[in-house]
Amino acid sequence: MASGLTFDQFLLILRIAMIAVLYLFILQVVLVSRRDLKFAVQYQSAQPAKQIIGHLTVMDSGTTKLNPGKRFDIFTDMTLGRGPTNTVILESTVVSGENTRIYYENKSLWVEDLGSKNGTFVNEQRLTSPRALKLNDVVRVGDVRFKVTA
Repeated sequence: MASGLTFDQFLLILRIAMIAVLYLFILQVVLVSRRDLKFAVQYQSAQPAKQIIGHLTVMDSGTTKLNPGKRFDIFTDMTLGRGPTNTVILESTVVSGENTRIYYENKSLWVEDLGSKNGTFVNEQRLTSPRALKLNDVVRVGDVRFKVTA
C-alpha cells in the first residue's frame, strides 16, 4: 500500500480549505462593515444638528418662480445662489452661482457677498464686507428681496 494522499483526497482537502478561506473573507467583510457603521453612527451623532436661527421671507421674487411670502429657514451656515449646491437655490440669471452666505457667529447672524456680479444688499446698501443682520432687515440677492424674520 502506498503512503500519501490520493488525488481525490487532495482535491477534497483543497475544496475544504477554499471554503474555509471564503468564510474567513466573508467574516472579515462583515466585521469591517460593522465597525464602519458603528463609526458612522457615532460621527453622525457627534455632528451638531442644523440649528434654525430665523427665517428669510420672500418679499419680492424678482425673475424667479418663488411666491412672495415663502419662508426659508436660516441655518447656522447657508448659501444662496443659482447653483445646485446652495442651501437656497434662486433660479434667476441675475443671481450668481454662489451669491450670498449667511452664517451664525459670535451670537450674531451675519451676511456676506461671495464675490457675485450683481452684489448682495442689506436695506439697499451694497455689502463690501460681512455685516451683522437684525430682525426685519431686507436682504436683496440679485433681484430677489427677503425679509429677516424670527
